[in-house]
Amino acid sequence: MSRSSRPLALLGALGAAAALSAASAAPAAAQSIFDRLRQAANVARTLLPISTEKEIDIGRGIAATIAGRYPVSTDAALTRYVNLVGLTVASIAPRPDISYHYAVLETPDVNAFAAPGGYIFITRGALRLIRNEAELAGVLAHETGHVNARHVINQIRKSDTMREVKNQVDIQGGVLDQLVGSGSNMLFMGLSRGDELQADSLGLEYASAAGYDPGGLAAFISRLSQHAGEGPLADFQATHPKPDERIERLTAIAQREHLAGGAVLAERYKENVR
Repeated sequence: MSRSSRPLALLGALGAAAALSAASAAPAAAQSIFDRLRQAANVARTLLPISTEKEIDIGRGIAATIAGRYPVSTDAALTRYVNLVGLTVASIAPRPDISYHYAVLETPDVNAFAAPGGYIFITRGALRLIRNEAELAGVLAHETGHVNARHVINQIRKSDTMREVKNQVDIQGGVLDQLVGSGSNMLFMGLSRGDELQADSLGLEYASAAGYDPGGLAAFISRLSQHAGEGPLADFQATHPKPDERIERLTAIAQREHLAGGAVLAERYKENVR
C-alpha cells in the first residue's frame, strides 16, 4: 500500500478504530521517533516513575477538568471522524499500554489539549480554522506526540507533591487530586518550549508516515499567524512558541527527512466538519 493511500484505507471502513490495531508496527521512517523517546526515558530514570495505571488515572482527572471548563461536543458523527483521523496518526507510533480518545470541545477558542493516558481534545474554533484533513491530522498528531512523550507526566514527576510520594500506592485520594490539579494548570498555562517543539517534530513524523501531506501542521500554524491578536486565539498564542519559529523548524525537518506528497483530503474534511 502506498503511503498516500493509507489514510483512505484506514478511514474507509466504519470499523477503523478496531482495525487500526493491525497497523501498530511503525515503518522504518518513523524509527527516529522511538530513538528520541528512549533518550527522554533515560534522562527521567532518576525521578520517581509514575506507572501507566496512575498516568491514566491522572489523565482521566485532567480530562474531566478540561471537560468542566469547555463543553464536550455531543455531535457523534463529528466525534467519530476526529477519532478516526486521530487513531490513524496514533497507529504509527502507538503506546500499547494506553487507549487513545479524541473529543471536540464546543468553544470558539482555538486550542487543543493532550491529557496523559491518551485523552486528547480539539476545540470547535480550531476545527473552523483548519482547511483539510492533513491539517487536522497534523494537529492531532502533535497532541498525540505530547501523550507518547509523556510531557505532562514528566513535569508532574518534578512537582512538590511528588517529593512526598514514596511509591505508586501513594498516588490516590488527595495526592491524586493535587497531581490532577497540577497537570491541568500545566495544560492551561502551556507546556515548555522544548516540549512543544518536540511535539511538532513527532506530529510531523506521525502524520507523514500515516500518509498525510507533511505540510499540514505547518499550514495550520501559518494560518494562526495570519489571525494574530484575535480573541479566540489568545490562549493558544500565549502558550505556544512563535509561529515563524515553528514553521521554519518544521520545514527544515521535512527537507532533511525528504518528506513530501501525501493526502490532503480537503473535500472529505468539509463533508465531516460543518
